[in-house]
Amino acid sequence: MRLTFVVCLTALTLVVPVSPHAQQPQPPQQPAIPAPVPVTRDAQAVTLLQNSLAAMGGTVPTDSSATGNVTLVEGSLTSHGTVQILTRSTNQTSIQFQTDSSNWSVIYSKGDANRVDSSGINYLSLEFAASNQCFYFPMPYLSGLLGNPDVSIQYVGQETVDTSQAIHVRVRNTFNSTPTYQFLSDFTVVDIWLDATTFLPAKIGMIRREGGASYPRIPISFRYSNYQNVSGVQYPFAIQEFYTDTLLVTTAIQSVTFNSGLTDTNFPVALGSN
Repeated sequence: MRLTFVVCLTALTLVVPVSPHAQQPQPPQQPAIPAPVPVTRDAQAVTLLQNSLAAMGGTVPTDSSATGNVTLVEGSLTSHGTVQILTRSTNQTSIQFQTDSSNWSVIYSKGDANRVDSSGINYLSLEFAASNQCFYFPMPYLSGLLGNPDVSIQYVGQETVDTSQAIHVRVRNTFNSTPTYQFLSDFTVVDIWLDATTFLPAKIGMIRREGGASYPRIPISFRYSNYQNVSGVQYPFAIQEFYTDTLLVTTAIQSVTFNSGLTDTNFPVALGSN
């Protein structure tokens, strides 16, 4: 994960006599590192996520590649096309849409993310990248939560998703072991609803923001159905993506392959700033 510090120094040369008794300038104070955020792990919530991971197959594939058909609704415009979804380990994802109106992709790799479209490469801020991991295949994400000791996991309760009973769990990366990045913690809060019968993910939601303060807060959610067993892994073949409770993308997966040898080159992320 990157973090770029830009320090601007302005040198002023004044041709005036300096008193030997004048107070010498003090070196600038370094910004205080915030205190570590406590990690809280509800034993019941951890067990629920473990059950969900087991229900999806237990062991996360080294990588995955899926293709499908999509319907994209943007205001009065409805377009159709295809999607390719790639994952590698638990922290690299890529989703690429090709429709009859536009082509674009979002690539997430180890904390950094780019959006690539007709305008070129758009460098997503660290705050924005924190919620831009692709959730179309939720298994790697859930495994990453369980394997990261900095992640807080909280049981919320039983709720209804559509017409089915679901168990609500909330997670958040505290960055407890890396205080420099604790300013990102608020951007990593994710709500997960597991089907109360199968423990498979039924819905995942979060608030997506480009930054703090007055930046708009956009509720994003994903709903999963039609899980199918592919090489021992349960993959959702029907995915709906919502923006502010409005259905934006409907995806029907057509094919899935695992462990095909994807590398870092399949998840190229350019570092920079807008």
